Amino acid sequence: MSRRSEPAVLARESAAPWGGPAWRHVAPGYDPGTPTVESLLARIRMGGEPDDGGEPRFLPALGRFLRSLDTEADLHAEGRRAAHAELAAALRRQRQTIQLLRDRPEIARIDIRTPLFLTGLPGSGAALLHNALAEHPGLDAPTLAELHDPADCRASPRRRREALERAGALARDAAGATAGRGSGLLLGAARAGGCHRLLGNAFHGMAATLPWHVPGYAAWLETTDMTEAYAFHRAQLQAVSWRIPVSRPVLRDSFHARYLPQLLRVYPDAKVIQVHRDPADTVTACAGIATALRSRTARRPPRVGQEWADRIERHLVAAERARSGLSQERVLDLRFEDLVADPARQVRAVLAFAGVTPTPLLDRVVAAFVARTARAARRSRPFQPAEFGLSRRELSGRFSLYRSRYKV
Repeated sequence: MSRRSEPAVLARESAAPWGGPAWRHVAPGYDPGTPTVESLLARIRMGGEPDDGGEPRFLPALGRFLRSLDTEADLHAEGRRAAHAELAAALRRQRQTIQLLRDRPEIARIDIRTPLFLTGLPGSGAALLHNALAEHPGLDAPTLAELHDPADCRASPRRRREALERAGALARDAAGATAGRGSGLLLGAARAGGCHRLLGNAFHGMAATLPWHVPGYAAWLETTDMTEAYAFHRAQLQAVSWRIPVSRPVLRDSFHARYLPQLLRVYPDAKVIQVHRDPADTVTACAGIATALRSRTARRPPRVGQEWADRIERHLVAAERARSGLSQERVLDLRFEDLVADPARQVRAVLAFAGVTPTPLLDRVVAAFVARTARAARRSRPFQPAEFGLSRRELSGRFSLYRSRYKV
């Protein structure tokens, strides 16, 4: 592949948030029926979950999501079972976290100091930057295994191996959905994970709109106040930090940008790095990931190109509005093209922004990591707008203001 075409696939490492459907956790013979909050709570009790696991929260959000699944997602029977299993698992993790916080009140006193939040739409290169920053010894990027089970306080070597195996299976399953298309290259149990998993345990994750067609839920989520969801996000991060002490956490979610005022209300000393790329590429990446995931659960997956072009347009408008009142010292903008052309320089820019001293070998480590990722990306076949009924020229015109502002 030529040097000119290499960046087109290098940063499509962002894979399906939520890890895709929970295929390995569907109970044999489980009758999905009509999804309700009560049926999920009953399912947890039937699975042996103790009744003192803590009062579940965010149930209205769960109810909204279940209604969208039932009326809009057009799931087949196996898909419904998978969706219910995924939501039941999130509810179980939520209750376990609440119980842990009740049993260990010292967790609430753990100070999450000056975290870094990375945000950039799928395909933007944010995951590439996240994994590169994780190479710095002074920064801590919680792994997929840690974020997948934030309240797991079991410390034996056998328990840790089991947690890594579960997270590894999740990563392989998610990456397999888009195998050969350049997505999911950086998914792994011990790699930096996306903190959308913590928001997903509060049923407030925009990432859930990728594996399932839930426009009603998405429309509600675009206008809801995320403060309480971010507060629970912080509580879960404290639980992870209590089990595995961290210094300066680095976290990533593709959709943080539209919720920055609420995020910074909960993390008042946080700094944000936003990665920008031509929306024609991020729209196409979202459409490709959504198509791959939904084809596993839906009877007739709808064409997703226009859905994601519209959603990303609304997202970018909301993101501009969200950051309009913020100091320039709070947000650093990076471009995808600069990241793939000179990743070491961009990592140094982030470290300077965060007030972190570079290490002597960091440039070499980052360059080697990006080179390995590039070799894997060159073997993939990139998603193209025409696959989803879109035109690159039309997308470029539609997002011309954003492209001009960030020079993408």
